[in-house]
Amino acid sequence: MQFRASGVAPLFLGTDGLTDAQQRTFDKLNERHSLWAQETDEKAKKKLELTSNMHDERNVLMIASDAYNRGEISLSQGAKTFIEGIIDKELYHYNDHVSTKEMDKGSDTTVEDGAIEVYNRVFFTDHKKLVEGDEYASLSYNSLVGHPDIVCSNTKMVKDAKSSWTKKTFPKRPEYNGTYEWQVKAYLYMLIGMTGDDSWRTGEVFHALVDTPEGLVPEWESDSLHVMSDVPDHMRVTVTKVELTDSDIKHMNIRIVAARKYADLYINEILNKNK
Repeated sequence: MQFRASGVAPLFLGTDGLTDAQQRTFDKLNERHSLWAQETDEKAKKKLELTSNMHDERNVLMIASDAYNRGEISLSQGAKTFIEGIIDKELYHYNDHVSTKEMDKGSDTTVEDGAIEVYNRVFFTDHKKLVEGDEYASLSYNSLVGHPDIVCSNTKMVKDAKSSWTKKTFPKRPEYNGTYEWQVKAYLYMLIGMTGDDSWRTGEVFHALVDTPEGLVPEWESDSLHVMSDVPDHMRVTVTKVELTDSDIKHMNIRIVAARKYADLYINEILNKNK
């Protein structure tokens, strides 16, 4: 079973294991317990000894942490639905690809190239969109597959271009988007796995204002929304930074294992239905 980087966010969104607050508490309790075990002075040792409630809390957190480290997590309903959707297409032989004018613009080759050209002018780079046959154009690792827009071997960065539908929908400031962020993190994750180089850790999602192809502009929308040449270049690109952390990698590994287990259960259920 393979998950495409461009749509894998439902599998990775959310958190597992301890929350940040719980982890801080667990670390403090462990540190105090460690100091207690090392202390030789009885009076000092008595002060460091965990109370009954502290012991109980530490045990609960330890059990939860150990379960997470073993990969024992419960996938969200959104993640399960995502997995079921992929399997359903395979078992029932169908494709339900949805196409909208916004999506058509985003996948238009001329528009994609235009977005990269605007970025190059603003940041004095010479990027080109990867095409079939280029190094890193097709990535595959640990059930993930994908085709990044830009991979910079010298800086170990991945950059993904997004072409906004109109001036109105264009994000004027960097903004978090889980779908786009996990797409770039998936590319970085695959690059580390494929190359063995752990320095693939940073990326960008950049939105650019590029003219909408004439055939896609609805009659009821003003051309002023879709013609971008009257906007200075430096105002036509918004960059959001992405970083792949050790925690992200651990999270992704655990979620992928859980996804495979759930996929096997779901496939078995469907194939043996009514038998």
